[in-house]
Amino acid sequence: MHTFSSKEFIPAEGLLIRIVDDGKVLTLDYQEAAARHQRSLWWGTAVGYRAMQVAAIALSKDRLWRRENLVVVSAHPGVGVLDSLNYVTHCADTGNLTVMANDNCVNRCNSEMKFEWWVSDGKQTAHVMLNEDFVPEEFYRLIDRRVYNETKADDDKLFELYKVNLSSRIWVAPLDENFTVELLPPLSKGELPSNHVWNKVPA
Repeated sequence: MHTFSSKEFIPAEGLLIRIVDDGKVLTLDYQEAAARHQRSLWWGTAVGYRAMQVAAIALSKDRLWRRENLVVVSAHPGVGVLDSLNYVTHCADTGNLTVMANDNCVNRCNSEMKFEWWVSDGKQTAHVMLNEDFVPEEFYRLIDRRVYNETKADDDKLFELYKVNLSSRIWVAPLDENFTVELLPPLSKGELPSNHVWNKVPA
């Protein structure tokens, strides 16, 4: 199996992500991921793509990461987020994507969701987290009002403005200012991270 040096092929820079697929280095562009959605999903697309840039760097210390055998777990159920994950890793296409859920967050966006992902290459897992203070509390309150049909006047306009603002901010600062990442043991297909608050057995 041919490998590619991550020094020669930078895993993530600017709008790009590089990944090996079928023995070839692919260069992916955020514009292609964003083109799949209208502006209503731009924020999810942006944060999911940036999270995969973090994973690309973390899993490419010496050799560029590969699509083969990637397993992805997402604690965020948003369509834009999941489509970005799949655009980069093909995890949904290969059946290697698991979306975590708890009693208050089942396949819908609300204040219980988490901007948190696990990307495993069979040897290690990059646990990627958006900084908790990046998304303002008012954004979560707007989401909950929409989910539970309690919207107020101008909520839709405010919601769109927040998403535009968040989408812009996520690209301005360097990745390490908005995200944290830690390397953990590998996850197998369908396995959930054992140390996560949603997956802990009550005492």
